[in-house]
Amino acid sequence: MKTRLVLLTAMFCFVGCSLIWSPTATVKKFMAATEKGEVETMTKLFSAKAVEVMGADKIRTNNQNFSDMVRKSIAAGTKPKITQLSETVNGNSARVSFSYGDADRNNSIGLGIDLIKENGDWKILNIGDRQAEQITSSGVTTTTAPMLTETPPPAPSPADSAKQAESKSENKSKTISGGVLNGKAIDLPKPAYPPVARAAKASGTVVVQVTVDENGNVIEAHAVSGHPLLQAAAIAAARGAKFSPTKLAGQPVKVTGVINYNFTAE
Repeated sequence: MKTRLVLLTAMFCFVGCSLIWSPTATVKKFMAATEKGEVETMTKLFSAKAVEVMGADKIRTNNQNFSDMVRKSIAAGTKPKITQLSETVNGNSARVSFSYGDADRNNSIGLGIDLIKENGDWKILNIGDRQAEQITSSGVTTTTAPMLTETPPPAPSPADSAKQAESKSENKSKTISGGVLNGKAIDLPKPAYPPVARAAKASGTVVVQVTVDENGNVIEAHAVSGHPLLQAAAIAAARGAKFSPTKLAGQPVKVTGVINYNFTAE
């Protein structure tokens, strides 16, 4: 009987420990600390790699600003909840996406948090919008697509490899940099001001990196800077932008650049 109790206790502890150290548990701990204004707790949940890339002071400042905005929103009457949560784990990398805000008032934003495993613990690498696919500034590719086990394709022959390299080089040469694209758009929708951001009086400039195809349509967009509460709205607006096709030596080409969106608190 005692042996059975010991085994059940051990199994419960194992399952409990797995849940405690899951990516979602880290994210929930971060959001709880955000609502309480516990900036040091928020900062300690970031990975060493994130600190190396952004610096501890910048992370701490960003966390302070984010916490201040959330707490102001709560003080204004928002009842924040985490909804539509999804977790994707790929080895030592993970992504947790969710909606955050007052669901009863349809007043929420989408967030996506990338994490990596360090010394057995899940630590935050980057925080951005909740798009299904994103390549973070630290070079981690995240996706909500299921991980499938596939049979690897046969290795290409030297001739095929040379052709692929030539094709990649040719395609790369057909993408040019356009710098700031605001003044080059023929249709540039104005981003909506998220109610939760308005309540928190969030403001400032959000910079969105975009790729425009040969027909002038935005095919990729992700925020590279700006308030987290404003990024999703800026990205949505950028995806609806339209540009005149760009040609190089008479041939249509893709263009990469940035769109700047300025939000002013009212």
